[in-house]
Amino acid sequence: MPIRVTVWNENRHEQKNPKVAEIYPEGIHGAIASALEGQGCAVKTATLDMPEHGLGGDVLEQTDVLVWWDH
Repeated sequence: MPIRVTVWNENRHEQKNPKVAEIYPEGIHGAIASALEGQGCAVKTATLDMPEHGLGGDVLEQTDVLVWWDH
């Protein structure tokens, strides 16, 4: 059974800074998620701008590891 990982990110700099958006078109959370997917993890992403900051409902119940990226 894969480790269930949720990568949670503020996602502010990717939206406000064109240079950051160019480097991380899927957001830094997308880059982190891509790296983990190749390691046998089942990965989801969430950001602060999502309803309930992306962690509502049963997201946390279905998460073994929560990774937070922030500046």
